[in-house]
Amino acid sequence: MIRHFHDELKKIKEKLFRMGLLVEAAVENSSAALFERNSAKAENVIKQDKDINLYEIEIDELGHEMIALYQPTASDMRLISSILKMTSDLERMGDQSVNIAEKAIVLNQEPPIKPYEDLPQMARATTLMVREVLSAFMSEDADKAKAIMERDDEIDQLNVKIYDDILKIMEKKPETIRAGVSLIMVAHNFERIADLATNIAEDVIYLKRGIDVRHHIRERREDIA
Repeated sequence: MIRHFHDELKKIKEKLFRMGLLVEAAVENSSAALFERNSAKAENVIKQDKDINLYEIEIDELGHEMIALYQPTASDMRLISSILKMTSDLERMGDQSVNIAEKAIVLNQEPPIKPYEDLPQMARATTLMVREVLSAFMSEDADKAKAIMERDDEIDQLNVKIYDDILKIMEKKPETIRAGVSLIMVAHNFERIADLATNIAEDVIYLKRGIDVRHHIRERREDIA
């Protein structure tokens, strides 16, 4: 019984990782759809979101089945509960990627309002956060998770800068408002993905060190040093 439980535990972790790889690809491909002005890539992101949703359902069912059948210990219960929460965060990342892809299709039909500068940097940094938080989870690396949380500030600053820059353009050129609003929303989508990656990083720290850093990350950084 114990061996079977640990086999199931390994299985659910691997499913989460595979789901995460799909999400990482969705973030990367939605970015490419925008910066390469490739609407076909955007359409693929939208179509493949169903695979991410299917993983969420499978992991949710497996997790609750394990809880019901095995009555796991407190530490194993904490791991399963965290995986279920991470799964929800990954699914929401997938939804944000779909939002970016949908905006890319709209923007690809409009002339660019300015050369993309900060937005590609924001996209790369966000994609890297997703990739590294998956690695931190699989390796149970709390130090890497902490570093990921620190990088969320960079994303927030880029989001503010992009908003301010595009707002100035729209004020000078009203004909750019439609495209400008879409770009502001895309930046917000990347910011939300980074927030969700930060949530997972917080869960990794909680699993490894038993420290809950949610809502008070700046005040608790000394605790996780």
